[in-house]
Amino acid sequence: MPAAKKVLIVGAGLGGLCAATALAQIGADVDIIDIKPDNSVPGVGFGLRLNGLRAIREIGLLERCLEMGQQSPAIDLYDPDGRLLSTMSYGTEDEGLPGCVTMSRIGFLEIATDRALQVGCTIRLATTVADLQQHDDGVTVTFNTGDSAEYDLVVGYDGINSQIRHEYFGAQYDPKPVGGVAWRCALPNRRRLTQPIICQGYGGKIMLTPLSAETMYMVLTVAEQGRPRYDPAEMPRIMHDRALALMGGAEWLSDALDDVLHSESVAYTPYSTVWVPYPWFRGRVMILGDAAHAMTPYLGSGAAMSIEDGVVLAQELAKDQSLLDAQLAVMRRRLPRVRAVHDRSIESMNEEFDSVTPETFRRRIEFLAHDEPIANEYANRLLRMPI
Repeated sequence: MPAAKKVLIVGAGLGGLCAATALAQIGADVDIIDIKPDNSVPGVGFGLRLNGLRAIREIGLLERCLEMGQQSPAIDLYDPDGRLLSTMSYGTEDEGLPGCVTMSRIGFLEIATDRALQVGCTIRLATTVADLQQHDDGVTVTFNTGDSAEYDLVVGYDGINSQIRHEYFGAQYDPKPVGGVAWRCALPNRRRLTQPIICQGYGGKIMLTPLSAETMYMVLTVAEQGRPRYDPAEMPRIMHDRALALMGGAEWLSDALDDVLHSESVAYTPYSTVWVPYPWFRGRVMILGDAAHAMTPYLGSGAAMSIEDGVVLAQELAKDQSLLDAQLAVMRRRLPRVRAVHDRSIESMNEEFDSVTPETFRRRIEFLAHDEPIANEYANRLLRMPI
Protein backbone atom coordinates (compact mmCIF):
# COMPACT_ATOMS: atom_id res chain seq x y z
CA MET A 1 0.00 0.00 0.00
CA PRO A 2 1.19 3.58 -0.65
CA ALA A 3 2.58 5.74 2.15
CA ALA A 4 -0.58 7.86 1.87
CA LYS A 5 -3.56 5.52 1.65
CA LYS A 6 -6.28 8.17 1.55
CA VAL A 7 -5.64 11.38 -0.40
CA LEU A 8 -7.65 14.53 -1.03
CA ILE A 9 -6.96 16.40 -4.26
CA VAL A 10 -8.19 20.01 -4.14
CA GLY A 11 -8.84 21.01 -7.74
CA ALA A 12 -10.42 19.04 -10.58
CA GLY A 13 -8.44 20.68 -13.37
CA LEU A 14 -6.09 18.97 -15.78
CA GLY A 15 -3.29 18.44 -13.28
CA GLY A 16 -5.50 17.46 -10.37
CA LEU A 17 -7.40 14.83 -12.33
CA CYS A 18 -4.20 13.31 -13.69
CA ALA A 19 -2.60 13.24 -10.23
CA ALA A 20 -5.71 11.60 -8.78
CA THR A 21 -5.63 8.92 -11.47
CA ALA A 22 -1.94 8.24 -10.89
CA LEU A 23 -2.52 7.89 -7.15
CA ALA A 24 -5.56 5.64 -7.58
CA GLN A 25 -3.54 3.38 -9.86
CA ILE A 26 -1.09 2.66 -7.01
CA GLY A 27 -3.93 1.74 -4.65
CA ALA A 28 -4.72 5.05 -2.92
CA ASP A 29 -8.28 6.01 -2.04
CA VAL A 30 -8.66 9.40 -3.74
CA ASP A 31 -11.29 12.11 -3.35
CA ILE A 32 -11.28 15.14 -5.67
CA ILE A 33 -13.07 18.39 -4.86
CA ASP A 34 -13.45 21.58 -6.86
CA ILE A 35 -14.97 24.93 -5.97
CA LYS A 36 -16.57 25.23 -9.42
CA PRO A 37 -20.18 24.08 -9.72
CA ASP A 38 -19.56 22.51 -13.12
CA ASN A 39 -16.79 20.55 -14.75
CA SER A 40 -15.16 23.25 -16.87
CA VAL A 41 -11.74 24.69 -17.57
CA PRO A 42 -10.59 28.09 -18.91
CA GLY A 43 -8.85 28.40 -22.26
CA VAL A 44 -9.36 26.95 -25.71
CA GLY A 45 -6.59 24.52 -26.52
CA PHE A 46 -3.18 23.39 -25.34
CA GLY A 47 -0.36 21.09 -26.36
CA LEU A 48 1.57 18.24 -24.80
CA ARG A 49 5.10 17.64 -25.96
CA LEU A 50 7.03 14.40 -25.56
CA ASN A 51 7.39 14.78 -21.79
CA GLY A 52 3.68 15.38 -21.29
CA LEU A 53 2.79 12.48 -23.57
CA ARG A 54 5.03 10.19 -21.54
CA ALA A 55 3.23 11.30 -18.38
CA ILE A 56 -0.29 10.71 -19.71
CA ARG A 57 0.79 7.33 -21.04
CA GLU A 58 1.49 6.38 -17.40
CA ILE A 59 -2.13 7.07 -16.47
CA GLY A 60 -3.85 5.48 -19.47
CA LEU A 61 -4.79 8.63 -21.41
CA LEU A 62 -2.36 8.54 -24.31
CA GLU A 63 -4.46 6.68 -26.87
CA ARG A 64 -7.54 8.84 -26.35
CA CYS A 65 -5.44 12.01 -26.63
CA LEU A 66 -3.89 10.81 -29.86
CA GLU A 67 -7.35 10.08 -31.23
CA MET A 68 -8.73 13.47 -30.15
CA GLY A 69 -5.76 15.74 -30.85
CA GLN A 70 -3.71 17.01 -33.76
CA GLN A 71 -0.15 15.72 -34.02
CA SER A 72 2.38 18.44 -34.80
CA PRO A 73 6.05 17.81 -35.62
CA ALA A 74 7.14 21.46 -35.54
CA ILE A 75 6.23 25.16 -35.47
CA ASP A 76 6.90 27.47 -38.41
CA LEU A 77 8.01 31.02 -37.56
CA TYR A 78 7.09 33.89 -39.88
CA ASP A 79 7.42 37.65 -40.11
CA PRO A 80 4.29 39.79 -40.71
CA ASP A 81 4.73 39.57 -44.49
CA GLY A 82 4.55 35.77 -44.41
CA ARG A 83 8.26 35.16 -44.92
CA LEU A 84 9.33 31.89 -43.31
CA LEU A 85 12.08 32.62 -40.79
CA SER A 86 12.75 29.16 -39.36
CA THR A 87 11.09 25.95 -38.30
CA MET A 88 11.27 24.89 -34.66
CA SER A 89 11.17 21.13 -34.42
CA TYR A 90 9.66 19.43 -31.37
CA GLY A 91 12.46 16.89 -31.64
CA THR A 92 12.67 13.33 -32.84
CA GLU A 93 9.79 10.95 -32.17
CA ASP A 94 11.20 8.90 -29.33
CA GLU A 95 9.40 5.81 -28.02
CA GLY A 96 6.91 5.96 -30.86
CA LEU A 97 5.49 9.24 -29.54
CA PRO A 98 4.89 12.35 -31.67
CA GLY A 99 6.78 15.52 -30.85
CA CYS A 100 3.62 17.35 -29.79
CA VAL A 101 -0.14 16.86 -29.74
CA THR A 102 -2.48 19.87 -29.59
CA MET A 103 -6.03 19.39 -28.39
CA SER A 104 -9.10 20.99 -26.89
CA ARG A 105 -8.79 21.78 -23.18
CA ILE A 106 -12.38 20.86 -22.48
CA GLY A 107 -11.94 17.67 -24.50
CA PHE A 108 -8.94 16.65 -22.41
CA LEU A 109 -10.80 17.54 -19.22
CA GLU A 110 -13.64 15.23 -20.22
CA ILE A 111 -11.43 12.22 -20.88
CA ALA A 112 -9.33 12.88 -17.76
CA THR A 113 -12.53 12.99 -15.70
CA ASP A 114 -13.73 9.72 -17.23
CA ARG A 115 -10.40 8.08 -16.46
CA ALA A 116 -10.34 9.31 -12.84
CA LEU A 117 -13.82 7.90 -12.25
CA GLN A 118 -12.88 4.66 -14.00
CA VAL A 119 -10.01 3.99 -11.57
CA GLY A 120 -12.20 4.69 -8.55
CA CYS A 121 -11.77 8.36 -7.68
CA THR A 122 -14.73 10.32 -6.34
CA ILE A 123 -15.39 13.87 -7.56
CA ARG A 124 -17.40 16.51 -5.70
CA LEU A 125 -18.07 19.87 -7.34
CA ALA A 126 -19.10 23.12 -5.62
CA THR A 127 -16.99 21.91 -2.71
CA THR A 128 -13.97 23.44 -1.03
CA VAL A 129 -11.98 23.27 2.19
CA ALA A 130 -13.49 25.22 5.09
CA ASP A 131 -11.02 24.03 7.71
CA LEU A 132 -7.98 21.81 7.84
CA GLN A 133 -6.39 20.43 11.00
CA GLN A 134 -3.19 18.37 10.92
CA HIS A 135 -2.33 15.81 13.57
CA ASP A 136 0.29 13.08 13.90
CA ASP A 137 -1.63 10.44 11.98
CA GLY A 138 -3.40 12.51 9.32
CA VAL A 139 -5.43 15.57 8.39
CA THR A 140 -9.01 16.34 9.37
CA VAL A 141 -10.68 18.27 6.57
CA THR A 142 -13.99 20.07 7.05
CA PHE A 143 -15.73 21.04 3.81
CA ASN A 144 -17.91 24.05 3.06
CA THR A 145 -20.83 21.61 2.94
CA GLY A 146 -20.38 21.00 6.68
CA ASP A 147 -19.18 17.39 6.57
CA SER A 148 -15.63 16.29 7.33
CA ALA A 149 -13.24 13.45 6.50
CA GLU A 150 -9.82 12.11 7.46
CA TYR A 151 -6.91 11.98 5.01
CA ASP A 152 -3.28 10.94 5.05
CA LEU A 153 -2.37 13.66 2.55
CA VAL A 154 -4.03 16.77 1.12
CA VAL A 155 -2.70 18.02 -2.24
CA GLY A 156 -3.58 21.50 -3.47
CA TYR A 157 -3.96 21.36 -7.24
CA ASP A 158 -6.21 24.40 -7.18
CA GLY A 159 -4.37 26.55 -9.68
CA ILE A 160 -2.65 29.89 -9.79
CA ASN A 161 -5.08 31.44 -7.28
CA SER A 162 -4.76 28.47 -4.94
CA GLN A 163 -6.69 28.68 -1.68
CA ILE A 164 -4.46 25.97 -0.19
CA ARG A 165 -1.27 27.88 -1.02
CA HIS A 166 -2.63 31.21 0.22
CA GLU A 167 -3.94 29.87 3.52
CA TYR A 168 -1.29 27.30 4.41
CA PHE A 169 1.88 28.65 2.74
CA GLY A 170 1.30 32.40 2.95
CA ALA A 171 0.20 35.41 0.91
CA GLN A 172 3.82 36.13 -0.03
CA TYR A 173 3.47 33.47 -2.71
CA ASP A 174 0.35 34.94 -4.32
CA PRO A 175 0.57 35.45 -8.12
CA LYS A 176 2.88 38.18 -9.43
CA PRO A 177 1.96 40.02 -12.67
CA VAL A 178 4.71 39.85 -15.29
CA GLY A 179 3.51 42.53 -17.71
CA GLY A 180 2.12 40.39 -20.53
CA VAL A 181 -1.33 39.28 -21.63
CA ALA A 182 -2.83 36.65 -23.91
CA TRP A 183 -5.94 36.98 -26.05
CA ARG A 184 -7.40 33.65 -27.20
CA CYS A 185 -10.26 32.49 -29.37
CA ALA A 186 -11.31 29.50 -31.45
CA LEU A 187 -11.49 30.02 -35.21
CA PRO A 188 -12.26 28.03 -38.36
CA ASN A 189 -9.15 26.30 -39.70
CA ARG A 190 -9.53 27.84 -43.16
CA ARG A 191 -5.83 27.38 -43.94
CA ARG A 192 -6.07 23.65 -43.13
CA LEU A 193 -3.08 23.98 -40.84
CA THR A 194 -1.57 20.72 -39.67
CA GLN A 195 0.99 22.26 -37.34
CA PRO A 196 1.20 25.56 -35.43
CA ILE A 197 2.52 28.76 -36.96
CA ILE A 198 3.81 31.84 -35.16
CA CYS A 199 3.99 35.31 -36.63
CA GLN A 200 6.33 37.67 -34.76
CA GLY A 201 4.83 41.14 -34.75
CA TYR A 202 5.76 44.52 -33.33
CA GLY A 203 5.91 43.89 -29.57
CA GLY A 204 4.23 40.49 -29.53
CA LYS A 205 3.14 37.51 -31.60
CA ILE A 206 0.17 35.76 -33.16
CA MET A 207 0.05 31.98 -32.93
CA LEU A 208 -2.37 29.77 -34.85
CA THR A 209 -2.67 26.19 -33.62
CA PRO A 210 -4.82 23.51 -35.27
CA LEU A 211 -7.12 21.49 -33.04
CA SER A 212 -8.60 19.50 -35.92
CA ALA A 213 -9.05 19.78 -39.68
CA GLU A 214 -11.93 22.19 -39.07
CA THR A 215 -10.89 24.15 -35.99
CA MET A 216 -7.87 26.08 -34.76
CA TYR A 217 -7.26 28.57 -32.02
CA MET A 218 -5.48 31.90 -32.10
CA VAL A 219 -3.33 33.19 -29.28
CA LEU A 220 -2.18 36.80 -29.36
CA THR A 221 0.42 37.81 -26.80
CA VAL A 222 1.50 41.36 -26.09
CA ALA A 223 3.00 43.44 -23.29
CA GLU A 224 0.34 45.25 -21.27
CA GLN A 225 0.69 46.79 -17.85
CA GLY A 226 -2.09 46.87 -15.27
CA ARG A 227 -5.25 44.81 -15.17
CA PRO A 228 -7.84 46.61 -17.34
CA ARG A 229 -11.36 45.24 -17.51
CA TYR A 230 -13.03 44.91 -20.89
CA ASP A 231 -16.64 44.56 -21.93
CA PRO A 232 -16.96 40.95 -23.18
CA ALA A 233 -19.07 42.14 -26.08
CA GLU A 234 -16.19 44.35 -27.23
CA MET A 235 -13.42 41.79 -26.82
CA PRO A 236 -13.52 40.37 -30.39
CA ARG A 237 -13.00 43.88 -31.75
CA ILE A 238 -10.26 44.66 -29.22
CA MET A 239 -8.43 41.42 -30.00
CA HIS A 240 -8.74 42.14 -33.72
CA ASP A 241 -7.33 45.65 -33.28
CA ARG A 242 -4.44 44.37 -31.14
CA ALA A 243 -3.61 41.80 -33.83
CA LEU A 244 -3.81 44.41 -36.57
CA ALA A 245 -1.32 46.59 -34.69
CA LEU A 246 1.08 43.67 -34.24
CA MET A 247 0.97 43.00 -37.98
CA GLY A 248 1.92 46.61 -38.77
CA GLY A 249 -0.55 46.79 -41.64
CA ALA A 250 0.60 43.55 -43.34
CA GLU A 251 -2.18 41.49 -44.94
CA TRP A 252 -0.73 38.00 -44.54
CA LEU A 253 -3.08 36.91 -41.69
CA SER A 254 -6.03 39.10 -42.68
CA ASP A 255 -8.38 36.11 -43.11
CA ALA A 256 -7.81 34.91 -39.55
CA LEU A 257 -8.05 38.46 -38.18
CA ASP A 258 -11.40 38.92 -39.92
CA ASP A 259 -12.64 35.71 -38.30
CA VAL A 260 -11.73 37.09 -34.87
CA LEU A 261 -14.38 39.80 -35.32
CA HIS A 262 -17.03 37.07 -35.59
CA SER A 263 -15.77 34.93 -32.71
CA GLU A 264 -18.42 34.04 -30.15
CA SER A 265 -15.96 33.81 -27.29
CA VAL A 266 -12.69 35.66 -26.70
CA ALA A 267 -10.65 34.98 -23.56
CA TYR A 268 -8.35 37.63 -22.07
CA THR A 269 -5.70 36.50 -19.58
CA PRO A 270 -3.10 38.76 -17.95
CA TYR A 271 0.03 36.72 -17.30
CA SER A 272 1.06 36.12 -13.72
CA THR A 273 3.54 33.67 -12.27
CA VAL A 274 3.91 31.79 -9.01
CA TRP A 275 7.07 30.34 -7.55
CA VAL A 276 7.02 28.67 -4.16
CA PRO A 277 10.53 27.79 -2.97
CA TYR A 278 11.53 24.52 -1.37
CA PRO A 279 9.58 22.70 0.00
CA TRP A 280 6.14 22.44 -1.59
CA PHE A 281 4.67 20.84 1.52
CA ARG A 282 3.83 21.77 5.07
CA GLY A 283 3.48 18.49 6.90
CA ARG A 284 0.68 16.52 5.27
CA VAL A 285 -0.46 19.44 3.12
CA MET A 286 1.23 19.71 -0.28
CA ILE A 287 0.83 21.94 -3.34
CA LEU A 288 1.64 20.96 -6.92
CA GLY A 289 1.00 22.23 -10.43
CA ASP A 290 0.17 25.91 -10.89
CA ALA A 291 -0.45 26.25 -7.16
CA ALA A 292 3.31 25.82 -6.68
CA HIS A 293 4.85 26.98 -9.96
CA ALA A 294 2.56 28.80 -12.41
CA MET A 295 4.57 29.94 -15.43
CA THR A 296 4.12 31.82 -18.66
CA PRO A 297 3.20 29.47 -21.52
CA TYR A 298 6.28 30.12 -23.65
CA LEU A 299 7.64 26.59 -23.60
CA GLY A 300 4.13 25.16 -23.89
CA SER A 301 4.77 23.11 -20.76
CA GLY A 302 2.70 24.49 -17.89
CA ALA A 303 0.12 21.71 -18.16
CA ALA A 304 2.80 19.08 -18.70
CA MET A 305 4.70 20.20 -15.60
CA SER A 306 1.51 19.85 -13.54
CA ILE A 307 0.81 16.37 -14.93
CA GLU A 308 4.40 15.28 -14.34
CA ASP A 309 4.13 16.42 -10.69
CA GLY A 310 1.28 14.00 -10.03
CA VAL A 311 2.94 11.08 -11.79
CA VAL A 312 6.14 11.58 -9.78
CA LEU A 313 4.19 11.90 -6.52
CA ALA A 314 2.49 8.57 -7.21
CA GLN A 315 5.78 6.90 -8.12
CA GLU A 316 7.38 7.98 -4.84
CA LEU A 317 4.37 7.16 -2.66
CA ALA A 318 4.34 3.65 -4.14
CA LYS A 319 7.84 2.95 -2.82
CA ASP A 320 8.62 1.41 0.55
CA GLN A 321 9.34 4.70 2.33
CA SER A 322 7.69 7.13 4.70
CA LEU A 323 5.44 9.96 3.56
CA LEU A 324 8.15 12.49 4.42
CA ASP A 325 10.77 10.58 2.46
CA ALA A 326 8.39 10.38 -0.50
CA GLN A 327 7.75 14.15 -0.34
CA LEU A 328 11.48 14.88 -0.16
CA ALA A 329 12.08 12.60 -3.15
CA VAL A 330 9.39 14.46 -5.12
CA MET A 331 11.14 17.75 -4.36
CA ARG A 332 14.53 16.33 -5.38
CA ARG A 333 13.13 15.21 -8.73
CA ARG A 334 10.84 18.12 -9.49
CA LEU A 335 12.42 21.33 -8.17
CA PRO A 336 15.41 21.69 -10.56
CA ARG A 337 13.41 20.61 -13.61
CA VAL A 338 10.42 22.86 -12.99
CA ARG A 339 12.63 25.81 -12.06
CA ALA A 340 14.52 25.55 -15.35
CA VAL A 341 11.29 25.47 -17.39
CA HIS A 342 9.73 28.25 -15.29
CA ASP A 343 12.69 30.61 -15.77
CA ARG A 344 13.17 29.88 -19.46
CA SER A 345 9.47 30.57 -20.09
CA ILE A 346 9.75 34.06 -18.59
CA GLU A 347 12.96 34.76 -20.52
CA SER A 348 11.25 33.80 -23.79
CA MET A 349 8.33 36.12 -23.09
CA ASN A 350 10.60 39.09 -22.40
CA GLU A 351 12.61 38.43 -25.56
CA GLU A 352 9.41 38.42 -27.60
CA PHE A 353 8.04 41.68 -26.19
CA ASP A 354 11.32 43.56 -26.78
CA SER A 355 10.51 44.17 -30.44
CA VAL A 356 8.56 47.42 -30.52
CA THR A 357 10.91 49.82 -32.30
CA PRO A 358 12.14 49.24 -35.87
CA GLU A 359 15.62 48.42 -34.54
CA THR A 360 14.51 45.96 -31.85
CA PHE A 361 12.04 44.37 -34.28
CA ARG A 362 14.82 43.87 -36.85
CA ARG A 363 17.05 42.24 -34.21
CA ARG A 364 14.19 39.97 -33.13
CA ILE A 365 13.54 38.83 -36.69
CA GLU A 366 17.25 38.08 -37.18
CA PHE A 367 17.31 36.11 -33.93
CA LEU A 368 14.30 34.03 -34.96
CA ALA A 369 15.84 33.31 -38.34
CA HIS A 370 19.30 32.33 -37.14
CA ASP A 371 19.48 31.68 -33.38
CA GLU A 372 16.03 30.57 -32.26
CA PRO A 373 16.50 27.00 -33.58
CA ILE A 374 19.42 26.56 -31.16
CA ALA A 375 17.48 28.05 -28.25
CA ASN A 376 14.62 25.73 -29.17
CA GLU A 377 16.92 22.71 -29.15
CA TYR A 378 17.88 23.55 -25.57
CA ALA A 379 14.18 23.48 -24.65
CA ASN A 380 13.71 20.20 -26.50
CA ARG A 381 16.55 18.52 -24.63
CA LEU A 382 15.41 19.93 -21.30
CA LEU A 383 11.87 18.62 -21.75
CA ARG A 384 12.98 15.25 -23.11
CA MET A 385 14.98 14.44 -19.99
CA PRO A 386 13.38 11.71 -17.85
CA ILE A 387 11.17 12.99 -15.06
